[in-house]
Amino acid sequence: MAKNADEKKPASTSKLMYVLMFLMLGLIAINTWLLWDTRANTAVTANPEGTAEVEEKEPYEPVFLTIKPFTVNLENDQFGPRLLYAGLTLELPNDDVRALLDKNMPQVRNRLLVLLSGKNAEQIAQSEGKQLLAQSIANTLSEPYNGDESIEINKVLFTEFIVQ
Repeated sequence: MAKNADEKKPASTSKLMYVLMFLMLGLIAINTWLLWDTRANTAVTANPEGTAEVEEKEPYEPVFLTIKPFTVNLENDQFGPRLLYAGLTLELPNDDVRALLDKNMPQVRNRLLVLLSGKNAEQIAQSEGKQLLAQSIANTLSEPYNGDESIEINKVLFTEFIVQ
C-alpha cells in the first residue's frame, strides 16, 4: 500500500505543475495585453485629492497651405544661368496662420523669390542643402507681415523641385 501512495504523489504534482504553468501563461498574456493596450492616447493625471483623472489627448490635425509652383533664376555658376522650379506646401499650427499667409500671399511669394534667387544650384541640389533651404524658408516666412507679430511654421515641404 505504501507503493500506491508513492505512485499517486507524482501524479498530483504533475497536475499542480500544469495548473501553475497555465496560470503563468495567463499572467504573461494579461501583462502583454496591458503593455500593448490600444488606449495609449489617454493620459492619467492625479488631482490634489489623490484620485486619478483620465484626459483624452486631442489628435494633432495639421493645417496645410499650398503655394503655387514658381520659377526663379539662381546664381550663375560654371554652367551658366540656372533655373529652379519649385512648389511648396507649408505645415502650419492653425487656420489663423493660414488665413494670414493667404491674405499676404504676394509678400510670401516675393520673400521666396528674393531668398531663392540668391541661392547656388550646387547648394540646393544636395539633400542637406534642401533641408537648410527649408529651414531658411521657414525663418523668412515667419517674419512679421504688415506689423503683425511673427508666426510659426511647423514644416516646409517641397512638392516640386527641379534645378536646370
